[in-house]
Amino acid sequence: MNTNTLRRSVLLVVLAAGIAALGACNNTPEVKPSASPTPVPVASTSPVGSPAASPATSPVASPGANKVDALVGRWPGVEGTYVNISKKGDKYSIDIANLDGPKTFEGTAKGDAIEFPRNGKTETIKAASGAETGMKGFEKENNCVVITKGSEGFCKK
Repeated sequence: MNTNTLRRSVLLVVLAAGIAALGACNNTPEVKPSASPTPVPVASTSPVGSPAASPATSPVASPGANKVDALVGRWPGVEGTYVNISKKGDKYSIDIANLDGPKTFEGTAKGDAIEFPRNGKTETIKAASGAETGMKGFEKENNCVVITKGSEGFCKK
């Protein structure tokens, strides 16, 4: 058998295997259907003269609170660091473990972030993309939080 024909056959097999392997590495996110149906707005049946409910007294939580509640959980960082955020009533317990060891702080919701005092300074934790954290290795991540850009960023993978 001719060696050129053998080389071509081996090359085609290797090329086909490589294409198959790359095709299997498709990183498409899994779409999960929501567990509950989307609520449909219902027309008001109140009399014409009755006052409407004020947004300030509405029992529905503000959009900022929902964004802040999304920050609850454990967020891993680099080199074993992490931030763990838990809700305690209307306050948040923030455990930050850095290279100096873990420390706990108490914070409150402020808009779409959590503010907390640390070393005489008011710090904030807010949702961010990997690029917004300024942390090397997180550039392509989407589900992150940042305290100090470039030195305190954490991402869930």
